[in-house]
Amino acid sequence: MIICMSKTSIQIEDKTRNRLKSIGTMEDTYDTLIERLVRFYEEALKNDYFVETQHRIARSGRFTELG
Repeated sequence: MIICMSKTSIQIEDKTRNRLKSIGTMEDTYDTLIERLVRFYEEALKNDYFVETQHRIARSGRFTELG
């Protein structure tokens, strides 16, 4: 079974393209590089949410210190 993914074109500034090239490798396509950046961003959001939740709980005083 062959899955065909459609492709689109996006326009980016030369400086953005150069920045993407500087963080990619020779094996990367723009698609794999952008996918990696999106995953990194999503993980950063999860981590920020986790940290903010810890701070909110600590500020509320509704926790039991272990140890």
